[in-house]
Amino acid sequence: MSWIWEYVLPGSVVLGTVVLFHEFGHYLVAKWLGVTVEVFSVGFGPRLWGIRRGGTDYRLSWVPLGGYVKLKGETPEEGAAPEPGDLLSRPRWQRFLVFVMGAVFNLATALVLTALIFMTGVREHAYLYDPPVVGEVDQESPAREAGILPGDRIISFDGRPVATWKELQTLILLSPRQTKEVVLERGGQRIAARLTIQSGESDVGRPGIFPATGVVVGDIQPGRPADRAGLRRGDQIASINGVPITTLNRLLEMIRGAPGRELRFVIQRGAETFERAITPVLDGERGVIGFVPTPPTIVRSYPFLESIRQSVVTNIEQTGLVFVTFKKLLTRELTLRAFSGPIELYRFSGEAAQEGLVPFLQLIAFVSLQLGIINLFPVPPLDGGHLFFLVIEGAIRREIPARLKERVAQTGLILLLLFMGTIIYIDFTKSIR
Repeated sequence: MSWIWEYVLPGSVVLGTVVLFHEFGHYLVAKWLGVTVEVFSVGFGPRLWGIRRGGTDYRLSWVPLGGYVKLKGETPEEGAAPEPGDLLSRPRWQRFLVFVMGAVFNLATALVLTALIFMTGVREHAYLYDPPVVGEVDQESPAREAGILPGDRIISFDGRPVATWKELQTLILLSPRQTKEVVLERGGQRIAARLTIQSGESDVGRPGIFPATGVVVGDIQPGRPADRAGLRRGDQIASINGVPITTLNRLLEMIRGAPGRELRFVIQRGAETFERAITPVLDGERGVIGFVPTPPTIVRSYPFLESIRQSVVTNIEQTGLVFVTFKKLLTRELTLRAFSGPIELYRFSGEAAQEGLVPFLQLIAFVSLQLGIINLFPVPPLDGGHLFFLVIEGAIRREIPARLKERVAQTGLILLLLFMGTIIYIDFTKSIR
């Protein structure tokens, strides 16, 4: 039952937090405008406990996954005149504010949390901000066939200049199964190459090229060979059997291919260098020694004003990625396997919680941003669908018939449920592999 504490609980906290903030945005503006809020529920399902005050039932419900707000007169009824306090009795601009404020609160949550994280200090892989110089090429990847060599500097990808590994990896991630032109710099000369991007398990791009980052020891599994050999978190793997370890790929290849064979590790721990003999054990069909390898990391932190600027820049970049991802989905450059649903959200939440408070808050900020953006899509019954109707009504200067709204909302709900059902099914197939 440990999976409940490791994954279900952190996932519920992430999902519950972002949904609750979303609904609180609707609630706050509705109250301010004098719209009757019939129910403000923390959680879903049957009412567990609550109090009634000011015409609102503030309740705790059985299922702790966010919450909801029920507004009086929110659903139009054909021929029925709105009563005082009904949402439909308010001018369109006020209804617009009520519907949009949920997404605004999600976006504000993402901005504030990200700024706080930058002030506290965010740990990231150091190589992400280095120029994209190739450290190693996977010999079984299309990168080798394209003629890319260690030491090549990637200048551009598909006509777009790239200055850092972070930029390059994002472009590759969104280009599975596609052939792109890359421009390399080698020995002072520029060379054009055609690179076919492999598709990973989640149908996102895999580069086949790796930065020369070095490798340090992350989490260690108790009782495994790495633990018995005395490795510690933060140790750097300098070499194995005399082969310098400059990339994660090289380390994994050497360990996975040597179950039952003794390997000589040279370890750097601060100013100390020492050697350890470690024998990988068989796990499935590959060798493991029981630690999580990771590139060296740096901590980036900023003063107050700069942290706000960095938060704005980061969230704008992530917003752009959302639209690029959906565009590539429509043009069939990506498939639905590139999306993550509730099952993967719970897995990511558990992993982030185990890494610490800052990674966990980063995930909450990221999910809050995604929820805020997606809720603005003009698809009923999302908030964006209501906003879309209000914009049309403002343009034609009359109400859209309630029956037509209802039919459109029903169609949108069916499509949304089919989409979510597909995502959950794909999530499930990923989890059982």
